[in-house]
Amino acid sequence: MTGGAIDTGATEQLSRVLGAMIRELRTSRGIKQAQAAKLAGVSVSAYSKWEEGKRRPLQDNLERLCIALDCEEWLFRKMMSLTSESQFRIEIGTWPPRITDEDIEVIEELPFPALYRKLPEYDIIYSNEAMLKYFPMFAPAPLDSPQPANMIERMLTDYRARTIFVDWYTVAHRMVYMMRLWSRGVSPERHAEIMEACNRVPEFDFMWNNNPPAESFATNRLIARYPADNSVHYFTLRSWFPNYPPGEAEILAAPRSPSAQAQGKA
Repeated sequence: MTGGAIDTGATEQLSRVLGAMIRELRTSRGIKQAQAAKLAGVSVSAYSKWEEGKRRPLQDNLERLCIALDCEEWLFRKMMSLTSESQFRIEIGTWPPRITDEDIEVIEELPFPALYRKLPEYDIIYSNEAMLKYFPMFAPAPLDSPQPANMIERMLTDYRARTIFVDWYTVAHRMVYMMRLWSRGVSPERHAEIMEACNRVPEFDFMWNNNPPAESFATNRLIARYPADNSVHYFTLRSWFPNYPPGEAEILAAPRSPSAQAQGKA
């Protein structure tokens, strides 16, 4: 990975990611492009450009398509956010990252596990103390490393993940699925690096080539064993981009879930 290389075509990369998601939705419903175009209220030519990543759809047209195809809520929200450039400030292939002392202060003040990660690669930029305490496999790589640590790679290849995540397979499969959707926006070199590492894991081939069950997206709750004493804890996964001041990395956080803890279920 080339240190400090900035891909000025980040907007085009995100359009390809969105196109991949739209194609995934259409093919999962077993319809042709002409049918999807009619449902969206656009020409076949315009629709094909959506899937190719050559043009972004208007939100109204994309919403029409999603409603007609009964799109899953989580996927609908993800695709709608990608129609707005302001939601994502991505520098594809950038390493080491640009992170300020203020960025670090903010995330360290959070009392629950949280990290900064770069999309679309899912590379780990910085993890706060709580994240390292509960999920040590998600530690960032040293800044002098040739490439960053990757969340999906660590989830699959670090033996601690299988022990810490009670529902490891479900969480890992969902992460691999999202990686597949985002892969068109990742630089070929970085994508090859991540794939090479993940392919060493026996479960990866099936996860990559098969969608996870729909029910695996029904909740963002996580069940994890605390490494220090093996006690079970419940978390609720959330992510957001800093709005002011604008940030280039997504914040992924896992606040504790007292209600699930009390009930003894996710």
